[in-house]
Amino acid sequence: MMNIYDFIRDNASYFDQSTFGRHGDLFIDYLCPITEPRMRVWSHKNCLMYVMQGVKAYVSGNTHHRSAEGEVLFIRKGGYVLFQHFEQPYRALIFMFDDTAVHDLWVEFPQLLPQKPEGELAFAEEAPIVVLESSELIRSVFLSALPYAEDPSLESRVSLELKFRELLVSLLNPKADNALYRYLSWISQDKALPFIKLMRENGHFNFTTEELARTAHMSLSAFKRFFRKHMGTSPGKWLSAQRIGHARQMLGAGKAVSEVAFMLGYSDAAAFSKAFKSATGLTPRDFARRIGPEARV
Repeated sequence: MMNIYDFIRDNASYFDQSTFGRHGDLFIDYLCPITEPRMRVWSHKNCLMYVMQGVKAYVSGNTHHRSAEGEVLFIRKGGYVLFQHFEQPYRALIFMFDDTAVHDLWVEFPQLLPQKPEGELAFAEEAPIVVLESSELIRSVFLSALPYAEDPSLESRVSLELKFRELLVSLLNPKADNALYRYLSWISQDKALPFIKLMRENGHFNFTTEELARTAHMSLSAFKRFFRKHMGTSPGKWLSAQRIGHARQMLGAGKAVSEVAFMLGYSDAAAFSKAFKSATGLTPRDFARRIGPEARV
């Protein structure tokens, strides 16, 4: 999978962009250069995005969202499959940020997120892609940040950090019982539940342990210790089991072998079939015939 943050940073000539904050957070005027009709991507940073024009579909697990012009989206860090629409260029203004940036704001102004919301189960089941209620104020924050994306100066980076904070405050005021508010509250004041949620939402993707540690904003050694404490096994074993488990579900629902292979990050259908048979003793087609509609090629 392609790390979209690294792709943007490594191709700075394609996008107006500027970092801000203490952790390499990023503001981008993103005009999508991707030409593939679908692509697996991931990011170790969350996104707050204003869609200027065009359409793109985002898929993660059971969540599917087809974006629309004028939407404000919150997309949590992790893995996604992008489905491209080429009727017109896709352009979005994006703040990419670590959980730490939110925690720093909460430490400074705890009244913004006074307490963890009720309902761990509801939090755990919330979708990784959320359409937020927009307003002229919120749109104006995105648009007024644009001049700073063309200026790499220290003054610009400071201004972008202030714009990011202004955006968060605008989205949280008045305090709404929405997914963004609950997520920011949990990550500011809890460590285990957001970690478990992140792992469960992304275990079926083709992540390495190192990539998951980066997404969790931990060193590799700290990640392995924390993972075993809260997930009860090693990351490698757990990831393998998650991918096969998702493959069983998709095959049972009649998904094509080639589609399952792509969505779960295998290099091709043959590689997926080999891994699936090694884990289950059955080929994907044989498994699908036994429990549900026949898998299609």
